[in-house]
Amino acid sequence: MNLYYEDVPASEDEPPQLPPLLEAEKIDIGTDVMAKAITRAVSGEAGLVCYSEASHVLDMAITLAPEVGLNKALQMHQTMMIALGDSIGALAPPEVGVRFRYPGVILFNRGHAGVVRIASAPCAADTDQPDWIVVSAQVRLRFVDDSLGVEDRMANTSLEDEGGGFISRTRLVESVSRHFLVWLHRWEEEGFRPIHETWTKRVEEEKTLLLKDNSVAEFLALDENGAGLITVDGKARTISTIEQDQVFDVVPLAELDPGRR
Repeated sequence: MNLYYEDVPASEDEPPQLPPLLEAEKIDIGTDVMAKAITRAVSGEAGLVCYSEASHVLDMAITLAPEVGLNKALQMHQTMMIALGDSIGALAPPEVGVRFRYPGVILFNRGHAGVVRIASAPCAADTDQPDWIVVSAQVRLRFVDDSLGVEDRMANTSLEDEGGGFISRTRLVESVSRHFLVWLHRWEEEGFRPIHETWTKRVEEEKTLLLKDNSVAEFLALDENGAGLITVDGKARTISTIEQDQVFDVVPLAELDPGRR
């Protein structure tokens, strides 16, 4: 008997069984899951879990309708990272160590395995309430070919490579959704502090960052609202979560080619 998963793993054709507050929507291979979720969010659909039908990757996004200002709503970025880490911890063998790299990278045993991103409706000020936000999670379940060079292959990993190849995409969608709701409810009751503390405990020790302009920065910490504190050439900067895509190369995983299974 395996301690980490069901004796009969879920079929990839089986729809995820989600808590009552959430509804699943399968997205066709070849369609950008986050873009589709944003379209749904703009039309007023909250509580929707969009997920790709591709089986080599977890690619999912959750739509939300915040009742708080943008600066607090963006804290769902770190909330999703923790939920994803908890899901892997619950389903995978204990030797799969999950760590975070600022701003949104997921590491399995120090190898790049996933990324969490967030998008929101435009707001004039960070205290304004956005009409919607979408938070997405991507995790490489397995490599689909051997095209990566040796250096890239050593820097990247997959759930299969780390001993979790038995975990289905369906189970991950279910688990991430449930863990996300658990942390969302805790955030509603206790605020950002427990999320901040948990995220900080899981961030990797390596703090050096390369910015889009090729300058080198050092990550210091998250501030009390979840913005990143960094230094560039000895000068301190604060990077809000919504600015991350402008400052860092926070892009989908290189292997997330939706045209391949």
